[in-house]
Amino acid sequence: MLALAASPAAAQVDARSGPPPQSSAAPTRAEPRIVYGDGPRAPAILADPATSRTNDMVDESALRYYAAQKQTARMKAEIARLKRLYPGWNEPPDLDALQPSPPEEAPLWDLFTAGRFDDLRAAIAARRSIDAAWQPSEELARKLRRAEFRSRITALTGKDATAVIDLYRADPGALDPLDVQSIWTVADALGDSGSGDEAFELYKSILDGSADSGVRLATIQKAMAHLRMAQAERLIEMGHRSANGTSEFDAIRLDITRARIAAFLHEESAETPTPADFAAFQTVARKSGDPSQTSLLGWYAYKRRQFREALEWFKQAIARNGDAMVAHGLALTLRQLDMAREAEEVAYAWRDRFVGNELLYIDILEQKLTLPRPPAIEPARIARYAQVVTASTSGEGAQGLAWYAYNSCQFDTALEWFQRAVAWMPSEGTVFGYALTLQRLKRQRPFLEVVNRYDGLFPKVVDLVFRETTGGSPLPCDPAPPTPGPGRHGAPAARAETPPANRVPRPDLPPAAADAKPLAVQRNEFPLAVSMENALRYPPPGLARALAEPVPAGTYIKEPATQAPPLVARRVPGAGPMPYERFGYALLPDYRGVDKPELLTPPAAGTLWQDQQAERQRPENSEAKRFQMPARSAYDTSASTERTTP
Repeated sequence: MLALAASPAAAQVDARSGPPPQSSAAPTRAEPRIVYGDGPRAPAILADPATSRTNDMVDESALRYYAAQKQTARMKAEIARLKRLYPGWNEPPDLDALQPSPPEEAPLWDLFTAGRFDDLRAAIAARRSIDAAWQPSEELARKLRRAEFRSRITALTGKDATAVIDLYRADPGALDPLDVQSIWTVADALGDSGSGDEAFELYKSILDGSADSGVRLATIQKAMAHLRMAQAERLIEMGHRSANGTSEFDAIRLDITRARIAAFLHEESAETPTPADFAAFQTVARKSGDPSQTSLLGWYAYKRRQFREALEWFKQAIARNGDAMVAHGLALTLRQLDMAREAEEVAYAWRDRFVGNELLYIDILEQKLTLPRPPAIEPARIARYAQVVTASTSGEGAQGLAWYAYNSCQFDTALEWFQRAVAWMPSEGTVFGYALTLQRLKRQRPFLEVVNRYDGLFPKVVDLVFRETTGGSPLPCDPAPPTPGPGRHGAPAARAETPPANRVPRPDLPPAAADAKPLAVQRNEFPLAVSMENALRYPPPGLARALAEPVPAGTYIKEPATQAPPLVARRVPGAGPMPYERFGYALLPDYRGVDKPELLTPPAAGTLWQDQQAERQRPENSEAKRFQMPARSAYDTSASTERTTP
């Protein structure tokens, strides 16, 4: 014990931080570390280099030993020595409260000081195996528990946030209130996981217990990054204020302003930046070469509907090598300023780097293409648009091209684009346009099949059957009304030719063979019995027969002869993959190869279901009887019933 008291610093080594400093000046570290000591001999590192003016570890083990042993003279000499080596260091406030540990624990404290926690646990277990009634002192047990917790937290930092949270919640008391680095780690993980209230309390505990300005500023910055801004504002209000009213957090005023702008963009409650703070942030953003700063101001102005100001900020961000998201904001701003042509070019140029730009490009031109009287668009622009629509399998874009071709009297082209629009986006608008185009082309049977297939789903499509005319505004190719002439009949109607600028490229796919020779269908034949095994949805007949073959019990189904089985969801022959297939989803036959609905099992005897099925099997209640057209005699009673006057 005397030898240890004479030179405790030389006999104690922190396994995590290397040997303690000698009497010479402390070496400079490239990156200061933050480790807080715990125990009468544990070393410590001051947190903020700017405040402490040192980046190295301050070994307080000798000082704490002298204080615990109540050796006041040696304690004062050690304090003077440490202040000469580390000018920014201050003596710990708990020196008077330290109590001497039992003499038999001196080797255990040496292991603790060296960071050899596994060896220390083994030594405690060995001592207890000899004397079962022996227990380590309360201080040693508490310090060891906290040191082990700090060691585990340090190993998990930046690797597994969930493990950090689980470790903390398993034993919250193991977190040392003076271990700022560990508190930051746990609070950051809690904030990112959605436990903002717990993280707020940990950040608040640092502000309540630490007077280090660097630690307090860093705590506010971390809170703004991991908490909702409303909670961070409560921590900002805890800042000390001087006599003139300035806050200690004014040093990070720009960071606070940036966080408040971001909270406004995410529709979170936060303080509105003052005009002075906002002007200072704008000045810094103009001088910096970082496009994220100017684009942040652009989005802020855009959300406040200050589109002219937003345009200038987005242009500056693009000029400073802004990314595709900056280009997206620029395109949206140009669109709001009625500069659709410029917005279209920006969205097209950045379509491959951000899917939002591709969607915006398709949407901008689609609005023009779907007008009842579409303007003339250059063939190169339409061809470019068609390429993007085909590559992205966009149902909206295919619908726009289809309506543009339809309104320009290019019905064959419109039919092919409507086929793809129905395959990629089966909505009422696309199905309605598909059926309307079939009606224009006088393909009666395919038209009625489409109407019958969507009966009960899209009333607007079914309404086409009961119209006498196609309705809507006349097309350029519709016959002009006859003009009175000298003869009995008017002048012959003239058909307008489609302007060359309105030509829509046809999809690079062959037309469906089923539409080549339409069959005449009478009006009274509707509704038709449409087989669900149509070519627009199910696999080819050859593969369908192979999949429909019965499989003996206890055997596996044979693989199809093709190299890759085609998808069931092919609605248009040769239309390519469905839009969702690029995300890894596909509609394939089930594990037995069956791709059709199976019949239900017979109903159980004595159930209502069995009675209902028996009722349906009667000839007078059959499906064919219920849906067939009534005969003339069914509703014409004039031949059999005499009409009388009441």
